Amino acid sequence: MNPLYLVIELGAAAFFGVAAWLAFRRGRLPFLELVSAATFGLLLEEGDQLIFETYHYSPDFILAIDRAPVVIGLTWALIIAGSMRITDALGVRRRYAPVVDSVLAILLDLALDAVAIRLGLWTWRGVPLTDGWFGVPAGNFYSWLFVTLGFSLVTRYLRDVLRERPALDWLQLLVPIPAFVLLITSIVPFAAVKPLVDPSPGGGMLLFALTFAAFLAVAAWGVFGTDRGRPNGDAVAIVDLRAAFVTRLAIHLVFLGALLAFGIATQEPMILVVALVLLAAEVPLAWLTERRHHSPAPSTRTV
Repeated sequence: MNPLYLVIELGAAAFFGVAAWLAFRRGRLPFLELVSAATFGLLLEEGDQLIFETYHYSPDFILAIDRAPVVIGLTWALIIAGSMRITDALGVRRRYAPVVDSVLAILLDLALDAVAIRLGLWTWRGVPLTDGWFGVPAGNFYSWLFVTLGFSLVTRYLRDVLRERPALDWLQLLVPIPAFVLLITSIVPFAAVKPLVDPSPGGGMLLFALTFAAFLAVAAWGVFGTDRGRPNGDAVAIVDLRAAFVTRLAIHLVFLGALLAFGIATQEPMILVVALVLLAAEVPLAWLTERRHHSPAPSTRTV
């Protein structure tokens, strides 16, 4: 039994348990959102490995469903649900919120993926460590933008529907299906254009960068623009908000610690720089979110 995997799996399970308890205290729908996010994460990992066969997980994971380690589904549930809590507290309108959610999620992914592959948690087939984002294919990050976008888009739409028909909240458990369809649809243009501009195995960084820039522009307007309102959806309790940030901080620190403990930082100092910059970015984000949470804009529009 690999102790690193045991720590990661037990840690993620503990954080997920706390998040589930906090969500259930807020109501049945927040709890179902978290459960469906975990289901979505497992569906993605299983589906991606079966359909695209571009990566595989280490056999050292203790608990897995076929090819998908359970801890990965739990972690992505924590990241996506936590991002949505933060976006809600920022008072971002519904039409911008899924994009903000995607940016918040990908900022964690950019910090951890290059470390994870060097720890052997998963392996990209045929992609050298010098390719893409420190060995992570650009298509991975492009896809994860739309993973979060699709889940958030459908979930936030369903929230509006359930205000009038709360008995249908079980429909949240079906959200992974349309969200997965949206993801596959979004991959088509990237897959079509990438061979023409950057056919290398991990290529497509320019395509990802352009897409990410568009997401950042929309997210910046949603957060800082004049078109801002009160928190979307259900009110976000301060304990839920702080739990979301504690989870993000824990993820950063686990992989930053691994960077240092396993000597990756000395071999790849730029990965350390990226990890520190993205960790530092959490501080102003947390400050702004708490400030907005306590003094939201006066407008009552929600769209």
